[in-house]
Amino acid sequence: MSELSGTETRRPRTAQSALLASLALIAGVVVLLWYAPDSYSIYKALHVIAIVIWVGGDITLTTLGIVFERRRDGETLAARGKLGAWIGTRVYTPAAFAVLAFGIALVEQGHWGWGRLWIDLAIAGWAIAISVGVLFVGPELGRIDRFAAEHGAESAEVSEPDCGRGYDISVRLRALVV
Repeated sequence: MSELSGTETRRPRTAQSALLASLALIAGVVVLLWYAPDSYSIYKALHVIAIVIWVGGDITLTTLGIVFERRRDGETLAARGKLGAWIGTRVYTPAAFAVLAFGIALVEQGHWGWGRLWIDLAIAGWAIAISVGVLFVGPELGRIDRFAAEHGAESAEVSEPDCGRGYDISVRLRALVV
């Protein structure tokens, strides 16, 4: 390995390592609570908390995005792109997987069974919401952040989304899930 001249810089923690650490924490909590007495109530509380963090935060971020796009406020939209990319990988994605993990634990611990319509709808809704986030919202926030860095916060590339219609579809799909 080559040494840096005089000073050594530390690499910031990556989004992937934060995501993996969060997922490991969630898995550890699920396994630990599996054997706890009355773990069903604990799982239900954690499931609801994770839903509030994931859905509430996501709706807030989406609403702010729509407001700032309509105002053509490039500087604030650029800041939202940077914040959304950061918080999406470190808070919303782990919360979404916590919702799934605690939901599965509730089904198993509550002996609900997997053939119920509401459970199938919940899993389908979760999959749609994750897909929208991964396939559209995440890349769009990354695009906004990238264009703000390259062209400036007030450039047309920042205030005009590539898929303006796609953003509206994203919001409608998320509203259906909720």
